[in-house]
Amino acid sequence: MTRNGLILLQALGGLTILAYPFILLANIMSIAAPGQTRVGVVPFVLLCFYPIVWIALYFISWRAMARGATGLAFGLSSVPALSLLGVFGLYIYGWVGYAHFIGGPNSDARRKIEPINPLLWAIWSTGGDTRFPPGPAAPVAQALLAIDANPGQVNLAVPPYGSPLKVAVDNLALDFGKGTVLHPARQQELTQVVRSLVAHGAHFAADEISLRDQWKLRLALHDGPITTIDENPLVWRIVTRQRDGSNIFALREDEIPLANRSTTLHGTPLYAALVVDAPDAVSEVIKAGGHLSTEEARDPAAAATLEQVFAHDPGLRQDYTKTRQ
Repeated sequence: MTRNGLILLQALGGLTILAYPFILLANIMSIAAPGQTRVGVVPFVLLCFYPIVWIALYFISWRAMARGATGLAFGLSSVPALSLLGVFGLYIYGWVGYAHFIGGPNSDARRKIEPINPLLWAIWSTGGDTRFPPGPAAPVAQALLAIDANPGQVNLAVPPYGSPLKVAVDNLALDFGKGTVLHPARQQELTQVVRSLVAHGAHFAADEISLRDQWKLRLALHDGPITTIDENPLVWRIVTRQRDGSNIFALREDEIPLANRSTTLHGTPLYAALVVDAPDAVSEVIKAGGHLSTEEARDPAAAATLEQVFAHDPGLRQDYTKTRQ
């Protein structure tokens, strides 16, 4: 039985060898990491020789067993097994911590939201993995039933979470550039929540002025294909261009006549540049005579965002004023 027990213990420790290729790769990356020091690489170098250590422990344990030193044999063979149990313990600890990480904030949100506005909690719960930290997603049908049953709560906000419409719009995962929906099937369901709220008279609270939220709401309510590229190629170039920090936007000569042509979804070139937060495009469009449309200028979110641009660059205010005269 003693011999079989030692074999079983060593087999358990041998499972650590299965993870060695991944450990070796991680060690190499850690050793080659920028800023790594000679002292810092020592533990990673030592870990690279783990299979040799395991083999040495294996043979020394059996030599000890042959001499009758059973305790020493089991003690030496326990090292790999204890290492395996330690790694497993860390894995379990990590998952418990992660469960607490994602469950804690959601439980806290429910405790604060549900007593004040159950409808808001029903909408919040549909967010699931679109929120951080992520949590389980409640069925969208449940939120839609709650909206129909509680129309008087569609504008009841719960600080700091916001109004039902704000929460529903935050649940949407959208590509601001191309005006497309990420994860279409899921987002199509979440869009139904937004539309149902609007149909019941929901609106953003006064302190929820956000240009991006306004645009996300516009996309959620948009029907039909996105025709921006046909309506105004300049707007499409603004919202789809790749930015790497050095690619400065420059207006082409043939695009100047398009500086004030509005599009159905992305609006005017200036509005589009403000939505995607492209200061270089904002400056170019304004200097070319571009401005917000009358409807966009009445939008508090667009007006506030443009005012922030002028606060950082007063010269653009003068250019903008000249084009409006």
